[in-house]
Amino acid sequence: MLEGKVIRVSLLAFALFMSACSQTQPQVKKEKSAFSEVKEQREQQINLTKLSINSEKTSIQKENWVPLKVEDEIEWNAKALLGYKYVWGATGPNNYDCSGFTRKVFGDVGIYLPRVSRDQAKEGQFVSFHELKKGDLVFFATKRRYPNRVTHVGIYLGNGNFIHASSSAKKVVICNFNTHCFYKKHFLWGRRVITEKHRMARLLNGHKVLIESL
Repeated sequence: MLEGKVIRVSLLAFALFMSACSQTQPQVKKEKSAFSEVKEQREQQINLTKLSINSEKTSIQKENWVPLKVEDEIEWNAKALLGYKYVWGATGPNNYDCSGFTRKVFGDVGIYLPRVSRDQAKEGQFVSFHELKKGDLVFFATKRRYPNRVTHVGIYLGNGNFIHASSSAKKVVICNFNTHCFYKKHFLWGRRVITEKHRMARLLNGHKVLIESL
């Protein structure tokens, strides 16, 4: 009889213990759930802050991008070939003559010129010496026997400077009209082959550059 009572008391105690556990367990779950919600809210705030910062950076970068002018790209492309060897009749990629050089530089921006200088001298709009602008072709008569015949071509860069594949220097160089009297004396005319059509095409095609690199 005593043993039976002990067994009943033990079973009753075990039942009460299990009941207590089942009542407290939901509270633990609720506490964990509340903690998780706070954590998730904090992570969302951090992500929103990061998104705001990234959007601001992207906006600033977009403001720093400006349309790339055809004249500027021509100048950069031409200067990238400085020092390349002059070879008569060569059109690249490692050697150039004067008209091969100009044809390469303008071709890279979508302006296609004839192969030889005398034919290039017929392209675009006539420009006098005092009307020259960056990106204009400049033509010369360098042969004494033919004082009015086009025999050489270069690209005007502004401030009296022009770049060309020089047969005398045997490479692509930059010269200045004020310090190289030979070329100023033998200058014939300039030709402006860059048109508004080319400028608009560049804008529509999205050719842009960072302000910091200008």
